[in-house]
Amino acid sequence: MPWRKTSDPYKILVSEVMLQQTQVSRVVPKYREFLKEFPTLKAVAETSNANLLRVWRGLGYWRRARFLKATAQTILKKYKGVFPKEPEVLERLPGIGRYTARALACFAFNNPETFIDTNIRRVYLHFFFPNRKNVSDKEILKIAQKCLYSISHGRRKESITAREWHYALFDYGAMALKDKAINKRSRHYAKQSRFEGSFRSFRTSIMRFLLDQPKQKATTNKIKRMLRKGGSPYPSEKLLVSLEKDDLIKKQGVSYSL
Repeated sequence: MPWRKTSDPYKILVSEVMLQQTQVSRVVPKYREFLKEFPTLKAVAETSNANLLRVWRGLGYWRRARFLKATAQTILKKYKGVFPKEPEVLERLPGIGRYTARALACFAFNNPETFIDTNIRRVYLHFFFPNRKNVSDKEILKIAQKCLYSISHGRRKESITAREWHYALFDYGAMALKDKAINKRSRHYAKQSRFEGSFRSFRTSIMRFLLDQPKQKATTNKIKRMLRKGGSPYPSEKLLVSLEKDDLIKKQGVSYSL
């Protein structure tokens, strides 16, 4: 995983945003492609939306790309291009939630505040809540913080950083515990819905269709025909409005464009 070889906050931000609800195997090639096209905050902040979405194509959850661009613009304008180090400040950036803010602070700045993802949650549930159901993340975080303090302040010849500790938790949860349905014991467990045939899948169809059009633009009727041909059970107006609301497309007369 190439993002583990850097402490550059921009590169780590890109990886964390891409890894939201997307498998590592899909992220690795897109991560390299994205950084080749946009090697700096300035590059991603100044690119057109159409070019941004062209490079993002294949990852889905298109809003993440727009949030990433908006975050880059905010850091350049408000923070003079210098990443804030505090999780509470990072959390105020566009599209950056509690987890992403703390993961970024940890991996870029070695911030000693714990956070939870699917794999980390699985580890703590396995060892500390073996016979419990409906376990909250709040309960887990209390133990997680004690564990992190213990390994970073314990009597060891070699210190373990917050960064190393969380990568270890990731790997243990993903590899050693991957075949166990441990996360079902979490209060926050939710099975991911099927993508094929979903509302989200036809939103993606529209985005891909526009990316393939000259000037990334098409008439409403042309988009409707594409959706009918693709077997969409959803009203085209509802799909288009949802994308427009997310600031992914814009209406121009009888056409839509990126």
